[in-house]
Amino acid sequence: MQNWSRNIDYYKLSDEYSIVRANPKEFAIYESIYGDKIYNRFAVKHWDLRLAVSLDNPFAKNNSFYWIKYREVRIGGVLIEPNVLSRLFIIPSFTNIFEITKLLKRLLVKWSDSSKNIYAYQIPQEQYQYFEMMGFSSDKNKRWMIRPTEVFEFDWDESIIVKTPEQSNSIEIAKLFYESFNSDTYSKYEDTLEEVNEYFKDSTKEILVEASTLIYDKEGRKLIGCCLISYFEEWPLIYNIGVHPSYRGKHLAKTMIKKALTVLNNKYPVLRLFVTLGNPAESVYYELGFIQGVEFKRFYIPALNR
Repeated sequence: MQNWSRNIDYYKLSDEYSIVRANPKEFAIYESIYGDKIYNRFAVKHWDLRLAVSLDNPFAKNNSFYWIKYREVRIGGVLIEPNVLSRLFIIPSFTNIFEITKLLKRLLVKWSDSSKNIYAYQIPQEQYQYFEMMGFSSDKNKRWMIRPTEVFEFDWDESIIVKTPEQSNSIEIAKLFYESFNSDTYSKYEDTLEEVNEYFKDSTKEILVEASTLIYDKEGRKLIGCCLISYFEEWPLIYNIGVHPSYRGKHLAKTMIKKALTVLNNKYPVLRLFVTLGNPAESVYYELGFIQGVEFKRFYIPALNR
């Protein structure tokens, strides 16, 4: 097997299998049909936007879309480059996913930096067993949730102050999120601040900011709750929501979401979120009428040298 290079378009996996660089737009169409499946209500509706989403891939740095071929027949596709695999899909009626996963893992190990983890992202449920057979461990298991927007009646507690988020609030928002979530979510405060700054950079629509919320303790003037609403793949998204541990149980998260659903109802039919399985907050979303959707796991092979 050859080493990876952005200038190489063809890699031989075995005597019968190979991967060949794909046209991104054509790849996006195939992946939307065979990867997300036609029943996936959370998929992007327009091919051009789907392409844009695929190209703006947060965990892949190169234009690394490949067709998987058996002899000369196209049987699937994958995004693959050093230390990263994603968007693996198989075209019917090919069924030997085990063989494909084995060959791709072997190629990925050869390409990758052994001092870093190898990640397999956005793996659908029907492929879990094959990655587990190949020695990948499960890292994070997430799924979409969605509900219609709706106008709610809600009241804020008199002991709090409610404001609209601004870029100048980035540091205190990052501090709140860092203190509100465990180390599995944010290992460093700097990572949290970077994510918050990214939100303000991308979320420029006035209605998204209006639907977002900051909650302060009136007595101590401390930020105790935050809900940020962004826009992702044609629909509004709860980018992040957090309540300081000392102030939980007061229904602050529910009220912030009700506000978001009410404001967004003027323009958008639905609101989505992405939740880690096992997060107790999922029960809050469920009580508010969010339905569980597509589930994805992130798998990894740990670095050999730490």
